[in-house]
Amino acid sequence: MHIEINRVSKTPLYLQVKNQIKNMIISGALPADFNLPSERTLSADLKLNRSTIVKAYSDLKAEGFVESYVGKGTVILAQLSKDKSAEKTYIPPLRWNQLESRLFKRNNEQTITNMLSIFEKDKIISFASGIPSEDSYPMEKFGELQVDMLKKYKEKLFMPVGVEGSSELKTAIKGLLNAKDIIVTLKQLIITTGSQQGIDFWGKLFIEPGDIVIVEEPTFTGAIQTFEAYGARIIGIPIDETGMDLNILETCLLKYRPKFIYCQPTFHNPTGITMSLQKRKELLKLAYYYQIPILEDDPYSEIRFEGEHLPTLKALDTHDYVVYLSSFSKTLSFSLRVGFIAGNESVLNRITGFKQLSDIQTNTQAQYFVSEFINSGYYKTHLDFIKNKYKKKCDLMVALLSQSKIQGLKLQVPQGGYFLWCKLPDTLRLSELIENASSYGILIMPGDVFYPNGVIGESYIRLNFSYPSEKDITEGVKRLIKAIKKCSNISRSSKASLYTTINPFL
Repeated sequence: MHIEINRVSKTPLYLQVKNQIKNMIISGALPADFNLPSERTLSADLKLNRSTIVKAYSDLKAEGFVESYVGKGTVILAQLSKDKSAEKTYIPPLRWNQLESRLFKRNNEQTITNMLSIFEKDKIISFASGIPSEDSYPMEKFGELQVDMLKKYKEKLFMPVGVEGSSELKTAIKGLLNAKDIIVTLKQLIITTGSQQGIDFWGKLFIEPGDIVIVEEPTFTGAIQTFEAYGARIIGIPIDETGMDLNILETCLLKYRPKFIYCQPTFHNPTGITMSLQKRKELLKLAYYYQIPILEDDPYSEIRFEGEHLPTLKALDTHDYVVYLSSFSKTLSFSLRVGFIAGNESVLNRITGFKQLSDIQTNTQAQYFVSEFINSGYYKTHLDFIKNKYKKKCDLMVALLSQSKIQGLKLQVPQGGYFLWCKLPDTLRLSELIENASSYGILIMPGDVFYPNGVIGESYIRLNFSYPSEKDITEGVKRLIKAIKKCSNISRSSKASLYTTINPFL
C-alpha cells in the first residue's frame, strides 16, 4: 500500500490519507478483508502525527469502507457489487446528514428541543418553558363550551373553514383589536397555527439569501432561527429599559438598508422590557423615512399586571407599514395553536398561499373554541385571573432571588408577560450553570440562544414564572441558588447586594 503525502497542499493531511486509501478500495487495489497497517505503524511510515491517521481511519469507518475489530485491527469491508442479490455484500449505512438541505444545516439548533424533551421528566422543575400554568385553565368553562359548540355547530366542527380562517373567529378577533385601536377588516386578518407560523410565512415572503434583517438584541430565538433558515443576515440592535437604541438603529438603516424590522415592543421575550411610547412613535418615523416595514410580534401585551397599557405599533401606524402578529397560546392554551396576522391586505393574500401549502388551514375545532370563548365574555375574566396569578408568581420569584444576596446577580423585573431576565455574576460560566442546574433538577434557558451571535448572551439566563406553581418556584429558586453558588463559589455575605431594577444592564 503506497501513499504519497504532499505537505504543501491545501488539502488536510488526514484527507490525503483517507482519500488515497478510499480510492484504492474502490479500484480493488485493496481487497475485502485486507488488514490496514496499525495507526501507529502508518503514522511512523508516513512521518505523520498518529491523530492524523486516527482521523483518516475514523472517516473511512463512518463512510462504510473499513471496520475496526479488537485483536484484528482495521479491516477493509466488502463493497456493494453489481449483483444486488449477493447475500454477503456489505451495504453501507445511508449517510442522511449528507443529504440534508443547506437550510437545515443553518438551523440545526437543538437547545429548545432538548429542553422540551427533559421538560416531561418527573421531579424536574422547569423555568425554561414559555407556556401557561396548568392551573390557569378554566376547565369548567372549557367543558361548557365543548357541549355548546357541539349543539351550535354540529357537523361544521368537522368541516374545513377556509385557508384564511373562520369568519366567526376573525370577527371575534376584529372586536378585540378594535378595542386596542387596531382597526382592520376581515380581509386584513389571517388565522395561523400560532405566532411562530406567522413569523415563518413572513420569512418565506420577504427574505432572499443575504438580505439584512433588523431585530432587537436579544430577541425571540424562534425568530432568529427562522430568519437565518431563509438565509437572512441578522443585525441586532441593543435595547435598554425603554426599548431599542434608535440612534444605533438609524445608523444601521442608513448603512444596511434592511428588508424589515422585527420587534416585540411589549413584554419583550426574553427581557420582559416594554418599549416606551416615545420610542414607539420615533421608531415609526424612522420606518416611514427609510421605507422599512415592521413586523410587530405581540403575544404578551394582554398579560400586563402593572403599569399603564401602551398602544401597539399597529395602533399608532398611520401609513400601513406595520404587520401585527399575536396568539392565544400565551393567554389561553399553548396546545390550541391559534394565532393571527393583521395587516396589509395584499401582503396577507400572498401569505394565504403559503398557509395553503403549509397546513391548508388551522384546526377547525380550535378556531370555533377560541371564538366561542371570546364571544362568551369570559375571555376578559380569564385575563384578569391569569394576570393576578402571574403577578404573584413573578413577585415571589423576584423576592426569593433578592433574599439570596448573590453578589453580581441582577434582575430585569417586568410589568407583565412571562419572563424574568437575569444577568449572571461575572465570575460564572453559563455552560457550568446550565449543567449544575440540570443536576439539581432545574431547567433554565441560557441567554446565548436569544442573541444572533450568541456570545453576548453568555452572561444571561431567562427564567419563566408563568408555568411553575408557587411551590415549584420556591423549591426551584433554592436549587438555582445552589447551582449558582456551586459554579461561581459565591458565598453569602451581608455586604453582597442584588439589584432588582437595572438602568440598564442590557
